[in-house]
Amino acid sequence: MTDKRKILFVNDEMRMGGVARVLNTLMAALPEDKYEIDLLILHKEGMLLNEIPAKVHVLEGGPFFHAVDEALNDIIERKDLTALARKLRLLFYMKTGLIRSRIIKERKKLLHKQYDVEVAAKEGFCTIFTACGDSRRKINWVLTDYSVNNYSANHMPLVRRALQEIDLNIADSEQALVAYKTVFRVQNGVTIHNLMDVDTVKEKMKAPVIMELSPDVPNLIDVARFHPQKSIDRLLIASDKAYRQGYPHMLYLIGGGEQEDMLRKMVQERSMKHVVFLGYQKNPYALMAACDLFVLSSLYEGFATVISESLITGTPVLTTDVSGCREQITEPDYGWVVENSQEALTAGLINALKDPQRLRDMKQSLQTYEYPNEEILQRFMEVL
Repeated sequence: MTDKRKILFVNDEMRMGGVARVLNTLMAALPEDKYEIDLLILHKEGMLLNEIPAKVHVLEGGPFFHAVDEALNDIIERKDLTALARKLRLLFYMKTGLIRSRIIKERKKLLHKQYDVEVAAKEGFCTIFTACGDSRRKINWVLTDYSVNNYSANHMPLVRRALQEIDLNIADSEQALVAYKTVFRVQNGVTIHNLMDVDTVKEKMKAPVIMELSPDVPNLIDVARFHPQKSIDRLLIASDKAYRQGYPHMLYLIGGGEQEDMLRKMVQERSMKHVVFLGYQKNPYALMAACDLFVLSSLYEGFATVISESLITGTPVLTTDVSGCREQITEPDYGWVVENSQEALTAGLINALKDPQRLRDMKQSLQTYEYPNEEILQRFMEVL
């Protein structure tokens, strides 16, 4: 019997969000008899730490890396002097180029085996960290559209140098791959869609719905971090205009984040009594399955897993034109893709609300929806 392939995944944190969730799903799906998996979390924090598969050996980065996932402006705003010192030290190392020698030094303290494959689970700092190592094969996982938002804009020479050491870039959508190749001038890339935890979604959607929905009007839902990227304010504006133009509905928002106070204030000022904030929910799928339409209003994405999750629950989707969505909304019964603007989102929402029977017919058609997990897992196993 051949030895298991030793894989190291590197991520900066495990907060609630797409990257940590798809990482956990992939690690859980990789066969235990073929892979020995280690996960290095540079700043070991986040709600999704509890969902790391039991078979995965978790490693924790040292104090030097605790600032990698924190924005300088956020640190300044909360007046955390210790975090500020760490962040400024990290930025000094990156701006001077000394970060490579520091990472090599830190790796010797943190890692004590030779890996067959090392995967930077989030492009950016994790890419640099992986490039500085001695793993036999180095992979960079790209999970956002860099034509819209370049997270590495302040460190382009450093990232481009790191990418010279990367053997393969895996993007979660065709659009994200094209954008990454263009921005960083790399050619060694492939597209592999994100794995979905289909069984868990299907099981959790059978749970009791957390609240009684209105039987008289369409019920809409969004599940997101309340972050500028998700542009929930655009959804609220669209919902308000649709309601005032004679298209009543309920809108349920699951999630939380830095913009929550602002969004709640918007709802209060506009007297939007049809909007319900439900906070973070460990199981959003039962409510998703019970609703008539999922709405995604993001400014940018890589491959929005929540779109696929909604389709698995049998709920059609209205989404702005973000990376990956046209690879998910491939049939008319799956939903609508609208131009990424306030005007188009509002018009699209009104169009969907005009015909409640159409929404019911779409939900019925989605009862036979199948996500191609086996094919996707096979593609990952071919490159790892």
